[in-house]
Amino acid sequence: MTLQIVHTPLGIEHPYEQLPEERSPRRPLAGEPFTVGIVTRPPGMAKTVRVIMQIDNGPPVSVDACCIDDWQAKAEEGVGAEYLERIDRIEQDVWQATLTAPPVGGTLRYHAEADGQQTQPCSIVGETWVRGGGWSVAGDTITFAASALSDGIPLPFAMPRLVALHWLTDGRRSRQVRLTFASPPDEAFYGLGERFNALNQRGSRLENRVFEQYKNQGRHTYLPIPFLLSSAGYGLWADSTRWMQFDLCAADPDAWSLEADLGDDESFHLHCIVNDDPFAMIGQFARQTGPVVLPPLWSFGLWMSGNEWNSQARIEQEVQTSLMHDIQPTVLVIEAWSDETTFYIWNDAQYQPTSGSEALRLADFTFPAESKWPDPKTMIDRLHDQGIRVLLWQIPVMKTLEGAHPQHEADRAHVEAAGFGVREPDGSLHRVRPFWFRGGWLWDVTNPAERDWWLSKRAYLLEDMGIDGFKTDGGEHLWSEDARFADGRTGAEVWNAYPQLYTEAYYQFARQRREAITFSRAGYLGSQRSPLHWAGDENSTWDAFRHSILAGLSAGISGIPFWGWDFGGFSGEIPDAELYLRAAAMAAFCPVMQYHSEFNQHRTPSRDRTPWNIAERTGDARVLSAFRRLLHTRYALLPYIWQEAQHSAATGEPMLRAARLQFRGCTETDYFFGRDLFVSPVVQPGIHRAQVMLPPGTWIPLWEGSQSVEGGQELLVDAPLDRLPVFVRAGVSLPMRLPAGAALGDPVAFEV
Repeated sequence: MTLQIVHTPLGIEHPYEQLPEERSPRRPLAGEPFTVGIVTRPPGMAKTVRVIMQIDNGPPVSVDACCIDDWQAKAEEGVGAEYLERIDRIEQDVWQATLTAPPVGGTLRYHAEADGQQTQPCSIVGETWVRGGGWSVAGDTITFAASALSDGIPLPFAMPRLVALHWLTDGRRSRQVRLTFASPPDEAFYGLGERFNALNQRGSRLENRVFEQYKNQGRHTYLPIPFLLSSAGYGLWADSTRWMQFDLCAADPDAWSLEADLGDDESFHLHCIVNDDPFAMIGQFARQTGPVVLPPLWSFGLWMSGNEWNSQARIEQEVQTSLMHDIQPTVLVIEAWSDETTFYIWNDAQYQPTSGSEALRLADFTFPAESKWPDPKTMIDRLHDQGIRVLLWQIPVMKTLEGAHPQHEADRAHVEAAGFGVREPDGSLHRVRPFWFRGGWLWDVTNPAERDWWLSKRAYLLEDMGIDGFKTDGGEHLWSEDARFADGRTGAEVWNAYPQLYTEAYYQFARQRREAITFSRAGYLGSQRSPLHWAGDENSTWDAFRHSILAGLSAGISGIPFWGWDFGGFSGEIPDAELYLRAAAMAAFCPVMQYHSEFNQHRTPSRDRTPWNIAERTGDARVLSAFRRLLHTRYALLPYIWQEAQHSAATGEPMLRAARLQFRGCTETDYFFGRDLFVSPVVQPGIHRAQVMLPPGTWIPLWEGSQSVEGGQELLVDAPLDRLPVFVRAGVSLPMRLPAGAALGDPVAFEV
């Protein structure tokens, strides 16, 4: 049996977890100790492992590695799911050696060896942080450069005081910049994308990194956006797709800092926005990186979805049940529709495989009567007749083969022959490293020919079948700095931009063919150009409910106005009736009102988040009637919602407007829905009368609509399950559509 010895300095480049065979830290500073992790297989075969190191032209030095007896227990405590998923199937010994990074500009070369076997040679160049450089100002743009002198040019007057300017350098070039600004103790920080941990980020350290965190996102996000809004009256955004980290008074209570990777020009650009109105600043940023695209009116109705709805019969059953309960949806998302290999062919469809360079049309398929989808075209037409648009699920990955599939094999052959796909530096195809679709090939959306080829496979869905868009899921699959894209960029430049590029390509493709939308969870700068977005995977808990609201408010601050979430959560056991209705009430006053549930292996009883399943499972007769009232209230307010959506598209201002930006007395989950409705969601169980701190001004309760109330004070208001505290700005004529003599919550049809 041959001994295998492995050391991969960057592992699989997981942004937040490390494998035992990695270097830690991956990029140590000059003179800093670091650990070389090594694994040997099979376990027990290697008796000694050593690392041979050499600095520049100095003599080789041997360093013994120590075997870590309890490495698996330590890993289980601190490494994470990605790592554990790998080691479950791997038996190995883990070794560690401690080295010291070379001096600035020096190069340390090393490799590990055992019993005549050795790893590939690795190297580290000594880097350190140095102070210096300067900046130039042109309009609202500040350019920082290590080689520049500021020549006395001050930063724009509204900027905070620049405390320090540092550069991470090896003595020849700078790889990162660190900007440090003074911060008064009462300064609050908002934005930086869809953030689940808090609204005011003071005290947080946040990375600008697209990442798929399955539930309990914390400080991780699918949708980072490098736009920082300060309560001190300024906004800053960086036109960069590279890694950044914002330390918002976490390390120093009197200063905040920004570290950022640099390109070859060794410069960094910050754009400054100044305005007394925070929503005006948000709007200016959204327009500068936009435009903000207005989705169609039908997207503001009720969305329905369930990952287990994997047949035409099941879809039609759920729709008919919804209509029977007087719950009119306007959008249906079908996730489990395809063969789960090509992701563009209906499951069970029969066809003659064609060349990988060609695209199939609807006429090329037959749909057996006994199949899961016996007549999807008629199903889609019927759904349209019922006022329901249809979105189909997509990912930007060519999945690894799990069995014979001639069409997929032909497509893969074409990718290789045409030179498509994201590539490694050696020219081989880059393989997806995250757990989801691991080993697949990533679609290179930067290649025009590959983009057209990929989308042409899906053209028949729009042109022949009449679907209304795509749920553009994923986009977080890139974990490689060195991956090569057709437009010349590397993974370090594209890993944040990728989901926005992928989604926008689908959106433009679909919009050229019909009135269509995309629905995405990941994104970056400019994602407002391809609406709409949702908050990704979450549990059905009160804590997840609160954090999802924070995510929506921070997304709005970051230029994403058309957003929603899987209200009540989509994962695990169903929410109880109270949580479901409180979440549905908030979603009724949200740009997207959607329920969804993950795949649960068709377990019984069902974990669908439909209101009728929640009513049946909980035995609470209030669920259906309360849900209907909330939905009818939303439909009555549709003229107002559409008015505010148009305003958001024109100005870039969010539809969900965090009340804290203008009035610190509100809670972090209070918000304005549009300009004239103040909403205070009930986010704790057991609340029947809610404490509400009204913003300054004069307000009228939405539900009672009579006596006006002066703001700037705390009120105790009724909060039954079929409504939540909502107030209308006094003096506003609220556009509504109600039949004569009807009240909010009475039946109202959705009309486009």
